[in-house]
This record gives sequence, structure tokens and C-alpha cells, in this order.
Amino acid sequence: MPGPEWIWVVIVVAVIFGASRLPSMGRNFGLGIKEFKKGISEASKDDDKSEARKASGAGTEERGPSA
Repeated sequence: MPGPEWIWVVIVVAVIFGASRLPSMGRNFGLGIKEFKKGISEASKDDDKSEARKASGAGTEERGPSA
């Protein structure tokens, strides 16, 4: 850790929330970050797929009136 200010932050958080809740809060924070990264990577994959479709011309066909 970079400095003693982090020790004070941890102490204040422990006093406010209680030491027994700190592990579950850390776990939930980690899961939130993991889900965020997963969403970002899925969004970029979807963007890559849509750009590939636009480049190949797929999905840009115009249909006339059905007879």
C-alpha cells in the first residue's frame, strides 16, 4: 500500500460497517468489477461483429414489396 492514509481508511470503514462485513463487501466489490469487465468485453465483441457485417454488406439488403 502506498501510504499510511490507507490504514486510516480501512480503520474508518471497519468502524462504520463492522469488521465482520468487510470480507463480504470486498467479495461483492470484486464480483462487481468482474461483471463490469465481462460486460465491456462482450460489448466490444458485439461492436466488432456488427462492423464486420457492415463491411461485408450483410444485412443491408433492401426488400421490395412482396407479391
